[in-house]
Amino acid sequence: MKDILIDMMVAMMPFMKPVMWVGIVVATIGLLFVIANIVLKMDTQKTILWSVRIALTTAVFFLVAQVAGYFLNMPPTVNFGDSTKFEFILVSFWQIGASLLAATLIIKYLASINVSHNTPA
Repeated sequence: MKDILIDMMVAMMPFMKPVMWVGIVVATIGLLFVIANIVLKMDTQKTILWSVRIALTTAVFFLVAQVAGYFLNMPPTVNFGDSTKFEFILVSFWQIGASLLAATLIIKYLASINVSHNTPA
C-alpha cells in the first residue's frame, strides 16, 4: 500500500506547481474583487465567495498532501529554481498551503467588513 501511495505521489509531483498557481491566481482574483467591492461599490459577493472556496480547497489540499508526504517519509516540495542549471529553491507544501489559507482568511475578513459597512441601517 505504501509503495502505491509513493508511486502516486511521484506521478503527481509535476502537476503540483500548476495547482499552486491556480490557487494563487484565484486568491488574487478574490482580492481584486474585494477591492472593487470596496472602491467601486460593486456587488461581487458571489465571486468573492467562489474564489475563497477554490483557494481554500487548494490550501487544504496542500496541507493534507504535506501530512501524507510525511507519512510516506517523502516531504513534498515545489522547486522554484531551474533544475537544468542545478538550482533548487524548494518550498514545502505546508508553506504554500499556509500562505493560501492566510490569503483566504484575509479576503474573507475584508469582504465581511465591507458587507457590514455597506448594509443600510
